[in-house]
Amino acid sequence: MGDSRTGDRPPSPTEVLQWFNTRAQNSLKPLSTDILDFFRALQQYLKSEEEGKEEVTLQLLLDVSAQCGVYFPCPSSSSSLHPHLPGSSVDSVHTVKDDSAVEIQEAWDPVRLQLRRFLMDRLSCCTSGPPGSPQLSTMTILERVNCFKQLFFLYPECEVVTGYQGLKQKYVLSILHSSMSSSPGGESGFDRLTTGFCNVVQHVTQALTEELQVLSRVVEPEVVLGFLNVAYFGAITQEMTSQMEREFETAQRDNTALSGKTKKYSVMSRATVDVGFRSGRSRSSS
Repeated sequence: MGDSRTGDRPPSPTEVLQWFNTRAQNSLKPLSTDILDFFRALQQYLKSEEEGKEEVTLQLLLDVSAQCGVYFPCPSSSSSLHPHLPGSSVDSVHTVKDDSAVEIQEAWDPVRLQLRRFLMDRLSCCTSGPPGSPQLSTMTILERVNCFKQLFFLYPECEVVTGYQGLKQKYVLSILHSSMSSSPGGESGFDRLTTGFCNVVQHVTQALTEELQVLSRVVEPEVVLGFLNVAYFGAITQEMTSQMEREFETAQRDNTALSGKTKKYSVMSRATVDVGFRSGRSRSSS
């Protein structure tokens, strides 16, 4: 794959495609051996300090898949070591049903895992938002759509959406907690919650709009609705419920303490009146 430290440059996608075609025609070794060598080379390349290595690797994999008809499997993470062997009209790296399939999967998993981390990090990039809160992605809508398409190339759709859903749920909870826990205007109690929620509504609305624009281009409507219910509406309900319960508990403690002070003051007042009354009767009797 090339090494910047020795002056070698990584081969271009075209050169790699030519290599695959030449190997397929001239080599007596099975295709699975070439694929295994290819994945191991990718692993070494991704461990290098080469700038832009993830982008190069992603483009290379997409080109190899599209132009050479090589099928890169994307089983769920939990089943990676026991891959399903689906039928395909293209050459599958799992067509050899022996131990080589497991070896290939074990070599492929670290590659796609690093690429997934890279893409998910891109989706969680930041821009300006409410003071003291995590922030929205700086990527354009089309860039985020492309990120999802690349993720779907590496992993099943449901796994990608679930992972992204968890990421956005934490984000929404964080901005809500940050906004509703602070009080720039000096509000307290339920007034503080109301002000904090109003301050974050516009930001959440913008995020929702962007999610709809992105997800509607890559997944079915029911998947989008399920995502929004968990990542946004469910997160808002969860944080509002938590904040309200804390305020109710605080108000209840304050009311109990105030009631105790009132009772104590009332007893002391009655005692003072009683002593005064007795003193008055004593003076009258004398």
